[in-house]
Amino acid sequence: MAQDSATAWRDRFYTIEGQRLPSVTTILDIIAKPALGPWYAKEERRYFETAMLEVLTRPGARDPEYVLAAVAQAVTGVKAADREKQKAAAIGTAVHAGIEWELRRQLGEDAGPEPRLPEAAAWALESWKDWARSVNLEPLAIERTIYCLECGYAGTLDLYARVKGVLTVLDWKSGKAIYPEAFLQNLAYRHAATRAGLPSTQGLIVRLPKHLDDPAWEVMPVPATLRLEDFLAALRLWRWQRAMSGQPTGDQQVDRASHREISSPTV
Repeated sequence: MAQDSATAWRDRFYTIEGQRLPSVTTILDIIAKPALGPWYAKEERRYFETAMLEVLTRPGARDPEYVLAAVAQAVTGVKAADREKQKAAAIGTAVHAGIEWELRRQLGEDAGPEPRLPEAAAWALESWKDWARSVNLEPLAIERTIYCLECGYAGTLDLYARVKGVLTVLDWKSGKAIYPEAFLQNLAYRHAATRAGLPSTQGLIVRLPKHLDDPAWEVMPVPATLRLEDFLAALRLWRWQRAMSGQPTGDQQVDRASHREISSPTV
């Protein structure tokens, strides 16, 4: 198996058995994330305010034209929200790396050298360790590539494990909240994991803190009312939108999935 990326990190496909399958996270980008709008605006405002204060301390700050030109120059380039998003993504990646290293050691696998984590990621990792001990976490498969050729998607699950003895598919999140699309992601992973011989009784989303003022982990189970059809609806919409804009959708079409799979009440 191999995986490859297009020009943007969001546009991710896996090449499996000669077929290009879109990743679950790429598919779920079809879902708007309105909660991020106010955050983007806040970061842009903060960046502008910082630039303004810095410019006003310079010689010539009494000249309005000078101030306008200097502030415009200061905020030119990468937007503040993009900077913060990149920083947050880096922390999230580091947290995943730290957790993966700890779990591979528990399984007796070659984990390689211990990753050096930034302070925020190290804090999140310590919180994760506390949670793992509290649920007697028993890892079984880590960072496993899973897929469903029939439905036409693929992904990489964070962890397949026993949580208090219950077979579980887990996803790690490091944002400020657990967003609804995370449940669909886990649902899709559980279905594909079952196809790979990794059946589960439940799915859990584990959100880890990245700041000292957010000291506790948060765990949410995937609602039992969700069905595979809910994720496949997002997949169909994603394929339609991509096709309408002339972008690749992969080699497999979701309507090739059998009626039994689409209407099945279980994952």
